[in-house]
Amino acid sequence: MKRMENVDILPMAAVALMVVLMMMIIAPMTMTHTNTPVEVPKAHTAEAKTEENFTITYTLDKKLYINDQPISTDDFDSIVQQAIEKDPYQLIVIRADKDVLHKDVLEILARVKQAGAKRIACATKKPKE
Repeated sequence: MKRMENVDILPMAAVALMVVLMMMIIAPMTMTHTNTPVEVPKAHTAEAKTEENFTITYTLDKKLYINDQPISTDDFDSIVQQAIEKDPYQLIVIRADKDVLHKDVLEILARVKQAGAKRIACATKKPKE
């Protein structure tokens, strides 16, 4: 038997080239065309209604505001209770100064929850990038 000294890689390269060419031809055919003119049906859904939030603001000098109107701490519970009775799923946003003690904010949160609020959010600012 004669030992083969050179390996012929030409057939293997030809097969690899054919596979690449087939992929190049088939790939564009499988992609969806987004620029094809199609008239889509109109949606029959209602417009989204804008929601009025109930905003509670607590300042560093311990003053309470509801929707930018100053209130006393004695009236706070009754005003929140009335708003929740009107709409228990109304979004209540608590805005507090960043230097206010956490225990004060938690007390406001507890009073709002005790009044029966279902949706409560704490307002924050988006950090600058």
